[in-house]
Amino acid sequence: MTFLGLQDVRDIIIIAAGSLAILILLALFVTTVVLSIAVRTLLSAIQTLLRDEATPLLHSGRETLGRVKGTATFVSEAAAGPIIRVYGVVAGTRRFLGVLSGVAGRRKRG
Repeated sequence: MTFLGLQDVRDIIIIAAGSLAILILLALFVTTVVLSIAVRTLLSAIQTLLRDEATPLLHSGRETLGRVKGTATFVSEAAAGPIIRVYGVVAGTRRFLGVLSGVAGRRKRG
């Protein structure tokens, strides 16, 4: 019967550790390659999505905002402007009549 010496056990452990390290490095390399391919595919899909979906959506949104701005300007000029002018004339007339009649100066002081 031959017994393994301490030096033989040491050599077997070194060979096993080296083989395990090589297997782990090989697995890391394969994982890195697979992840890089997946990332490239994902980036390509995102670029396609942005080009085909998001860009037309943003363009449509800009057009809609332009129309809303034009509508707000039109309403401001056509409706709000004349109403404000009429209210200003009415307020000025009331103040003028109040000053002429002396009503404006008769406020109660507390």
